[in-house]
Amino acid sequence: MKLLLHPLPIRIFHWVLFICIMVLLFTGLYINRAWDMVLLPMRVNRKLHTLFSAVLIVNLMGHLYYYLYTRKITDVIFTLRDWVNIPSFLRYVFFIKPDHPNFGRYNPGQKLLFSFWFLTIIIAAITGIILLFPENSQWFQRMLGGLNIIRILHFYVGIFFAMSIPLHLYLVFTESPANLQAMFTGYINKDIKPEIIKKEKEDPSI
Repeated sequence: MKLLLHPLPIRIFHWVLFICIMVLLFTGLYINRAWDMVLLPMRVNRKLHTLFSAVLIVNLMGHLYYYLYTRKITDVIFTLRDWVNIPSFLRYVFFIKPDHPNFGRYNPGQKLLFSFWFLTIIIAAITGIILLFPENSQWFQRMLGGLNIIRILHFYVGIFFAMSIPLHLYLVFTESPANLQAMFTGYINKDIKPEIIKKEKEDPSI
């Protein structure tokens, strides 16, 4: 059965996020330490970093609005109810249990990672704005421990994203490689349990 797993808005938000993160990681690391083998003017690099930072923030706001409007915010945000599924999720991830439990659109590990991404993007936005306008953000600098602390925090946010991308891919492929295809086409072909078919008929966007 062909099931719509990722509607078009979700796919657009996802790939805009992916492009922004890739560009920001490259330009951010280049700002921190320029590579001799890359002949990119620092002025251009900084403008690219600022531009894609703005796109990332707008994309996050659109993504958040979409999930709030469709009332599916709990599909991507880790909630207290997800704690109940953690033991069965860990048993499957560490190959203790062969059968994959039905967690819905995303498993608890993905939802926890998405929640951390949301928080780190907010931290990156705040620290990035402070670094972009250091003369107009002295109050925030004093509150957060100084400009050097803010630079370090901003840098480690980028490192977190770089480390979490392989984890995200692992969680995707652990659940089903077909889910990655669905992020391109929107649809996934799989055998669906009767109760899920009923839910899909009630809400085609699931």
